[in-house]
Amino acid sequence: MMATGLRRWLAVALVLAVLIGGGAATWLGMLEVRQVQHRQAALLMDHNAEAIQRAVANEASRYTETLADITAAVGSQTDFSAADFEAVTSRLTRDRLPGASTVAYLVPAQDDEIAEVQSHWRARGAADLTLKSAGDALEHQFLIFSRSLDHVTLAPGIDLTQAEEPAAALRFARASGEVTASHPYVLLKDRARPTVHKQQSFLLAAPVTGAAGTPAAGQFQGWVTLSMRGSDFVEETLHAYAGDLLKVTLSDQDASVVTTVASTSATARLLPDTSLRRVRSVYVGEREWQIDIEPTQRLISETDRRLPFFTLLIGLLVTVLAGFLADSRRRALKRVADATALLRHDIERRKAVEARLLDREDELRHLAMHDALTKLPNRALFHERLEQSLDQPLAVFFIDLDGFKAVNDGLGHSAGDQLLIDAAARLLQCARAGDTVARLGGDEFAILASAPSSFSEAFAERIVSSLRAPFDVDGQPVTISCSVGVAVSAGGPADARRLVHTADEAMYAAKAAGKNRYMLADAEPAATRTP
Repeated sequence: MMATGLRRWLAVALVLAVLIGGGAATWLGMLEVRQVQHRQAALLMDHNAEAIQRAVANEASRYTETLADITAAVGSQTDFSAADFEAVTSRLTRDRLPGASTVAYLVPAQDDEIAEVQSHWRARGAADLTLKSAGDALEHQFLIFSRSLDHVTLAPGIDLTQAEEPAAALRFARASGEVTASHPYVLLKDRARPTVHKQQSFLLAAPVTGAAGTPAAGQFQGWVTLSMRGSDFVEETLHAYAGDLLKVTLSDQDASVVTTVASTSATARLLPDTSLRRVRSVYVGEREWQIDIEPTQRLISETDRRLPFFTLLIGLLVTVLAGFLADSRRRALKRVADATALLRHDIERRKAVEARLLDREDELRHLAMHDALTKLPNRALFHERLEQSLDQPLAVFFIDLDGFKAVNDGLGHSAGDQLLIDAAARLLQCARAGDTVARLGGDEFAILASAPSSFSEAFAERIVSSLRAPFDVDGQPVTISCSVGVAVSAGGPADARRLVHTADEAMYAAKAAGKNRYMLADAEPAATRTP
């Protein structure tokens, strides 16, 4: 009797052990699957965030380069007129510049100059021009010529000082001499339209300076502006990247929202996990914009979202089944063995799923950290390696290809891509084992080298000489050059972003000094080198 009771209690204990142990193992397995899913989603978000940041930066660069080209054409005219404005802007269309609303030419005038300025531009083709000053500003900003790209015209003669956002951008562009973006605002020509047509927009302004050889050489003449509807610009630029997977919000540096791109589908609700949110920055016309990227539930497929639930359900069913089978003394060992086999099979299957997810994680990390065209490390991986190397002597080389835009525009994007690939290969040949050669975007590259300062000049000379040699692009010889900025750190506490910024400024100094050369960041202008 005592032996029978003991065996019965042992059977009950075995059932309880199976239920508790199986339940715990199933719960831990479900948590592990969720963690692997989270890591995969995080890598997907990193990859998409980098792609969206590059897309916005590339589009913004294309718009500012277009505006700079128009400004140069206007500044080269000896007697600029309405016919000249039509000629230099005739090829601009909304298809080529998504989101663009109006390209215009503006001039400044004080109150006592308005009549003279009006007469001057009427004689140059603006026959019906009437300058209408607004407010009591010391200097007004009058629209002289304009070309509508969206069939909504803007009357000539209006004074942009009536809107603080574009007026401030014009003043800053004149002071800095660079293309400048305004704060978000509703375009003047949209303010009288129905609410449905109003959206947050911004203005790109470029100062016009008389070119060498013209009567007004070196003198400020006015501005060329390009007004952009924010929603149209972002939606047409990012829709292919966002789709139903992401919600993308573009904001000004003061947190003013320009626009949001998001799916209207009821099945594309945002994921509640805020740790997957990504924030990136991009510069548009001397102004920093923030890109806020949030994942929707479609980022993780329907099957993957249910995988933790199925893992828990199957594990619990197997555990309960094993408990019931263990209640029979005669078949206790067989049932326990079966339950163990089922649990082992379930664990192996979960491990197989985890292995596939980890393989995918490695693949996504490689995609997120490398440039798709040249296969070089991208900006994110470059900064990661730079942060890891700050405690030792190192040099950062910031490289910009001179003449790449002419090749890209003249021979086509395919030739431009091949040129970038060949340039990357030459930079790899210049580098040593252990150096990091990265493509930061567009035609900009960077090299991180661990070396004393005495190494920097010889290395920079090798880079400039290597890229100056002719390239063979589809059987056609192509010659470009490069401008190189060098920043050196002796090791110890340092700011990685400041070091890259210093090398970037040195590169622009080399470019301003005539291109096809390098410049050390700490050197005087006389230290510029042309190999």
